[in-house]
Amino acid sequence: MTTFTHLIFDLDGTLINSKPGLQNSLNHMLRQMGLDLDDGLIIDQLIGPPIQDGLKQVLGFDDQQVELGVRLFREYYSQQGLYEAKLYPDMLELLEELQQQGKQLFVATSKKNQFMAAVLRHFELDRYLIDSQGAGEGGRHTKAGLITQLMDRNRIIPSAKVAMVGDTKYDVVGGKANEISTIAVGYGFGNSEELQALNPDYFVEEVEDLFELLV
Repeated sequence: MTTFTHLIFDLDGTLINSKPGLQNSLNHMLRQMGLDLDDGLIIDQLIGPPIQDGLKQVLGFDDQQVELGVRLFREYYSQQGLYEAKLYPDMLELLEELQQQGKQLFVATSKKNQFMAAVLRHFELDRYLIDSQGAGEGGRHTKAGLITQLMDRNRIIPSAKVAMVGDTKYDVVGGKANEISTIAVGYGFGNSEELQALNPDYFVEEVEDLFELLV
């Protein structure tokens, strides 16, 4: 059994399957901008990094298009998309067990703070968490930077007993940058081969495997 004292979870693709709401938000954005693109191929590439980066790198948007795209995306997401997600099976049971064992649980996500707070409340995840860190207004928010903010605020000292749990390369890279353990999960939105190529400390395919590793 692996002993961790602090566990920092990503949100989208790790605790919740947010793809339906994100997909519908992307569809809304593309329709409003008059773009005829295969949203099914796009959405997986947009999950993980800040939406601004995704629109530039994946769709090749210029700054003006990014500004409009983000506004339209969030227009739908803030009203409906947030609540179209689903918890991964057995996730609440996992968090409850970890909490009962005395583990300190946190969330670090590139999702905006206001959206993160709404999601955590809606799915009753907040009752298991000591603290959470999302992206604020303006500026660039790397996953590594968000993890650093969370750790500094909670006086968490880098250690192998502290772990970042996430489904994309940003989670693994961010955890390594903060000198903590990294746990990559294969059931989310990231590419399993890409994740394993980054040499995370642990890799699990399913939630039940994560349960076995942590509990």
